[in-house]
Amino acid sequence: MDPGIIAVIGTTGVGKSDLSIQLAKELDGEVINGDALQVYKGLDIITNKMKMEEREGIVHHLMDFLPMDREYSVLDFKADALGLIKQIHGRKHMPVVVGGTHYYIQSLLWRDTLLDTKKNVGSGGTGDGGSSSASLSETQMQGQNEKNERFLKDSDTATLYRKLKEVDPVMANKWHENDRRKITRSLQVFFETGECQSDLIKKQHALSDSERLRADELGNFATRMPTCIFWVYSAPDVLNARLDARVDTMIKGGLFDEIQGMRKSVGPNTDYERGIWQAIGYKEFDPYFTALEEAIKSNQPTDTKELETLKAECTETMKVRTRQYAKRQVLWIRNKLLPLCREKDVKIFLLDATSLDTWKENVSKVAIKIAKDFFAGKALPNAEEMNTYAKEMLTAQRDLDAVAALESWEKKECTICTEMQRIMYDKYNKNQGSAGEPGAIASVIIHGPTGWEQHLQSKLHRKLKTCKAEMERDGTNWWYFKAQEYKKRKREGTLNSEVEVVGERDGVSGSNSSSNGGGGNVVGETAATSGHSGRESPAAKLRRTDDG
Repeated sequence: MDPGIIAVIGTTGVGKSDLSIQLAKELDGEVINGDALQVYKGLDIITNKMKMEEREGIVHHLMDFLPMDREYSVLDFKADALGLIKQIHGRKHMPVVVGGTHYYIQSLLWRDTLLDTKKNVGSGGTGDGGSSSASLSETQMQGQNEKNERFLKDSDTATLYRKLKEVDPVMANKWHENDRRKITRSLQVFFETGECQSDLIKKQHALSDSERLRADELGNFATRMPTCIFWVYSAPDVLNARLDARVDTMIKGGLFDEIQGMRKSVGPNTDYERGIWQAIGYKEFDPYFTALEEAIKSNQPTDTKELETLKAECTETMKVRTRQYAKRQVLWIRNKLLPLCREKDVKIFLLDATSLDTWKENVSKVAIKIAKDFFAGKALPNAEEMNTYAKEMLTAQRDLDAVAALESWEKKECTICTEMQRIMYDKYNKNQGSAGEPGAIASVIIHGPTGWEQHLQSKLHRKLKTCKAEMERDGTNWWYFKAQEYKKRKREGTLNSEVEVVGERDGVSGSNSSSNGGGGNVVGETAATSGHSGRESPAAKLRRTDDG
């Protein structure tokens, strides 16, 4: 068999790094990091890097090398990783790529020349269209590339979104107007190929079976090399408990020191939706550190009950966001990777890591034997019969008609949440003697039918729907009643007995967030809590309004 590669995928906190070490030890391997945040220097806690002593002498690549003020794209990763794989094969070693940024790993394993080939670089970032690459000299092409790169880097998100609406309205409709990463990627495809990303997707799905077979023979849509994929999986309830415990461990281990160091590096042009600033934990603790810094600046005590309560709420928010991220990682595997694996008969094996007590028997031993047999050309087990979770989870979850889904994608505004958040924001600022910032509370936009159903069941929507009904019933007296309720709960000491985390439901979209790994905007990350402003969300203001 030709030189190949092993990929270890799965959610955060499931044990991927441990398995990669064990596989590398047994197969003379070297590990390639496939996590978008672990490329950054330092910040070992917030990015969950494996400690040096736990790596057991195994060489790790693409880890801990990038300055905090730099960005690292999927194209950078693919180019770097392919070069490293060639070197590792030259040493007769086995590359083991491991990480939770699954679109990085997908771009590395699969060849897709419709999106990889730069056949038209003449589509200027501010022009009306592109010119054929055949009509451009090499110098002109390089200049156009640089112009496009400057446009993508220097333009604000609103400008990029307007450009995307102009060149590819289908993809613009799919992405949230604040999701800079996805907007940029769609524009990159247009600049590099001269075609809309939506058109390329349609072309891929329009190929007949014979055309797909021919494409495979030419190397299109196929894996770049023999590939064996291991999906380390844990039952969600067990994994969630582990993730919660890991957040507590991170805090005890020095997470706050890292976050404070990051805050000192903030510049006037820092984009909190890009690079290392997307790390879960930084934005989630912004309200706490903003309040703490204000207390220190004004010589106020820093051990108050209010600050401790705020820290507890931020901790819970980080736990929720971590669980949400893990769920999105599973969805990506099932909706993106599994269809590709099935279509191209790529071997993917789910390993049951639910019980750490049986890790050796259920995970490491099984993976090592399968990997050795795979590259020796021996018979392999039926992946769907390996354990109780395999049959269920190795079934692609999405409707494979991607073109129909793309064309029918809808955005909806939740008028209840938008209206109530703006009312609360205006009321709070009026009570504080200020006019507030015009447009500070963006419209709550929900993406797709699933997101809409989840939003309707979310804590924030249900709370604001109740508030709206009460306000319509009680009129202007509603604010008085809420203030009295607040004072009563404060006297009884029950004001913070229930930590309210907005956006508990996964996949809900709203006013301002990153993705993660995923993209879209989460209702819990309102315009008032995102970024580095320190402003409270309207829901938080409602909880502490004590005047009528």
